[in-house]
Amino acid sequence: MTVPPVAPAVVADVLDALPPRLRKRVDAALDRAASWAVTAEGDAARAELDAETTLTWTLRAGVLAAADDLSCTCLLAPKCLHRGIAVAAAEIGAPTDPAGQADPTDPSVSAATVPTAVPTADSTSADSDADLVPVTEEQRAAAGAVWEGCSAVLRAGASGSGAVVRAGLLRAVHTARVAGLHRAASAGLRVAAALTAARTGDSSFDREALTAELVDLMLLCHDLRTGIGDPALLRGTARREYRSIGALRLHGLCTEPVVSTSGYGGVVTHLVDDSGRLWTVPAVTPGGVERVAAAASGPVAVGESGLTHRALGRAGLLLSGGTASPDHRLGAGKAVRAVAAKPTPWTDDPLARHWAEPLPDQVHRAFHAHTVPDTHRPAGADLIFPEGVVLGAAGPALRFATPHGDLDLVGHTALVRENLAVLAGAPGLRLRVVARLLPDRPGTVTALAASGDLALPDDLAHHVDLGLDRLQRSHVAGGAAPDLPARPDPVDRVPAPLRPLENVLHRITLGGRAVAAAASARREVAALRATGLTATADLLADLAAASRDRERDAFGRVVRDAGEEFPVAWLRAGLHVREFTRASALRTWLVAVGQA
Repeated sequence: MTVPPVAPAVVADVLDALPPRLRKRVDAALDRAASWAVTAEGDAARAELDAETTLTWTLRAGVLAAADDLSCTCLLAPKCLHRGIAVAAAEIGAPTDPAGQADPTDPSVSAATVPTAVPTADSTSADSDADLVPVTEEQRAAAGAVWEGCSAVLRAGASGSGAVVRAGLLRAVHTARVAGLHRAASAGLRVAAALTAARTGDSSFDREALTAELVDLMLLCHDLRTGIGDPALLRGTARREYRSIGALRLHGLCTEPVVSTSGYGGVVTHLVDDSGRLWTVPAVTPGGVERVAAAASGPVAVGESGLTHRALGRAGLLLSGGTASPDHRLGAGKAVRAVAAKPTPWTDDPLARHWAEPLPDQVHRAFHAHTVPDTHRPAGADLIFPEGVVLGAAGPALRFATPHGDLDLVGHTALVRENLAVLAGAPGLRLRVVARLLPDRPGTVTALAASGDLALPDDLAHHVDLGLDRLQRSHVAGGAAPDLPARPDPVDRVPAPLRPLENVLHRITLGGRAVAAAASARREVAALRATGLTATADLLADLAAASRDRERDAFGRVVRDAGEEFPVAWLRAGLHVREFTRASALRTWLVAVGQA
């Protein structure tokens, strides 16, 4: 086995104990860990490195939770290189609480399982008061520590952020978690994981994704330090809270398969109450695509309705004593009672209200949802409900004409793509569709379910869950499908005028401050000003100047790289690119659906 995972603070504790000369050697020696034969037995693990050197781990729930739980028999221990390699080469483990639940700040936990802390009208007054508690001085200090950790990453770049820089960030992550800044801790772990991928040459490393993570995390730290924004949203929570919602009449909308890159699989069933609000019932557990079919055919955990998830997506539910998290995820408490009710077609209220909303308004709503952290996004906020006529196949997509403009429906699994191909072979077919908006691909949506002029069997009553059900040619009226040109894929998600600024941002993310300081940006600044983008030009000029402005001592030597000017300039530039890109994408989307 590989070396056991470690808790975030342990990396910093072990490396801080090393003498400076050994600390500098850790990165160059990380490859040694791959040759260690680590054996585990119960809550202990050991590796015999040679005849006189043995590393021993004492684990808690499979994770090295304290520096003292790692021992070495060499003469230099505990200030030895072996212990430094053992923690620097390890993955970051998810600490567990006494109940044994994984810490949601671990990047391996899927978004479907991460808690939220958005107050709702269903909250009790005591809970609402807790949500409004301002950010404390301890939390401001913890946010400052994470900010400094991110600043160190920017100064060194991903390629230069070795074990010491990463350990400093992980110590700050631990401080943030202890202080109750769970959203910042989660984001910090994702940044730390990306740094590891960059240093090890992992193909999963994406400098654009790391840049976006750093922008979001540094903005979060800035808002925490200055007290800007909703304190509950800024803090996040350690676990999902479920609050009483009383009785509801729920109508099945559809069931969606879920397979995350972090090792979770299952389904999520979407429901609508009498007022039109969306709710979800998830069945997502560790596993892969094999979990989808089992979850879809498995019982719904809410109450004892006797329904499977596949059936609930087409049926109704009468709920009493219900509980839900603030993002409208239904709970399965012992007091919850639920019985099956008559299904409601998509053409009847309250389901029909979602297709009655003008498509441009739906696009606005879904775009806004994508600006909210995944862990705080209300159920179904990023869904859109287009209605129209099938035009035919457009490459791998189904071209769909709505009263507001043409959309391309694409699938995220092979089954969805096969079903869309069947529908594309029936031009003129009228459909209602549930889809998820893709912000970076104007005019393109991921299709989840469809209903309309279909000759469906009884077991597919009302609609087709495109990721679970299989359409046959006999279910649609055949016809000669036209050959439509595919919508061109966007060459670059960032508008061309912003690319000079974006390139500098990415160069700093990858290579650090020195890379930006070495190159002149005068030509790009002049070109931006000539095109009228003076704000972009000023930000690029400020970032270039901040990159070169290094404090020196009386002998002209560069002193310790510190100060706020450089990270603040980088963050301002990153926010400008992010918001400019979002606004440009939204405008392009609105043009695609007929709103200039």
